[in-house]
Amino acid sequence: MVSLHEIVKGVSRTKPLYLEDSYLKEYYCKVLRYVKDKGKRGYIVLDQSIFHPKFGGQPSDKGIIKGKEFTFTVKKVLLYSDVLVHWGKVEGIEPSLLEDVVCKIDWDLRYKVMKLHTAGHILDYCLFKVYGKTINTLSAFHGPPTPYLAYQASIPNNEVLKKIENLANEIIKKGINVVIKWVSKNELKQNIINAPNLGRLPENDKYRIVMIDGLNAMPCTGTHVKNTSEIGKIVISGVEEIVDGFKLFYSLG
Repeated sequence: MVSLHEIVKGVSRTKPLYLEDSYLKEYYCKVLRYVKDKGKRGYIVLDQSIFHPKFGGQPSDKGIIKGKEFTFTVKKVLLYSDVLVHWGKVEGIEPSLLEDVVCKIDWDLRYKVMKLHTAGHILDYCLFKVYGKTINTLSAFHGPPTPYLAYQASIPNNEVLKKIENLANEIIKKGINVVIKWVSKNELKQNIINAPNLGRLPENDKYRIVMIDGLNAMPCTGTHVKNTSEIGKIVISGVEEIVDGFKLFYSLG
């Protein structure tokens, strides 16, 4: 098994293009390193990338990296020491150092994840309203096949769940803009609203804030839609009691 530490050793950090524009479907990049795995599988490191890694409650993006004489099918993307490592299968000649390539993401998967992640932020707000306080999350997964949010709170009954679901869909219908803003460490406190998990926030010089006007504004490195109306409908499919709280399962109607 190839060590991620060895793969990224001496490579400069990857510029994560998805942090600036979640809607980028295709972009030209440059190969900084290719490491062979078993068979036709391997690892590619680029100077910049539109592929979101498996991180922050999101599944990894998938897609294609295409060079002059190869096509690399991206199966998984990992973040290690600020470097994005793309793992997958290569067809053709192996990528060359500093080769120019075009990256294309699986847009259907990405857009679904964007809607699910923004829906997760809306559900965070709905729990805040229904419980009367900010509820911390224990974990989350904003992707197929089974999206969920795990909350540190008492498990809600069916009546409370329906109230949460109805409130969430009222917000979606309003068509509220979702805005991305970068703030410094000193500006963080005055720019967050109803944000859970602040005790687990890592120390950074700057933070990316995802703001849903009038609801919440929280540090987040995920991909999001520009307006809540894009989500369509949230369906709460059930809850499951866990240690210290419960899992809330949801989907897009």
